[in-house]
Amino acid sequence: MRLQRIEEKIDFIMKMLKEQFSTAKDVEVPSQKMDVPLSAPISVYLLKLPDSLRQTMLAMDRLKEASTEKVADTTGRSRSVESIYLNQLERMGYIEKFRKGRKVFFQIPKPPSDRE
Repeated sequence: MRLQRIEEKIDFIMKMLKEQFSTAKDVEVPSQKMDVPLSAPISVYLLKLPDSLRQTMLAMDRLKEASTEKVADTTGRSRSVESIYLNQLERMGYIEKFRKGRKVFFQIPKPPSDRE
């Protein structure tokens, strides 16, 4: 019973991925393990993250550029917890860290085609 529910969820996720990629030109959804490029829509690579990091990433998607305090206000979690999650996402390559004066900010990197 549990295995059947897991298989149904996997089938649902694969269906959603195929629909997401069907809008892109000349892109096939592989049937095996998938490494999602950074240029993919955020909804695709959020599937790879645990729920705790996914909430932080969704907040970053809404805010575009934010400090730890702003992300904590958005998620309703403490600043220290968000600091840990943001730094973990930065080490994983999902977001970038930069400074403005003495303050540290985070942002989702732009795809190479959008960079100047």
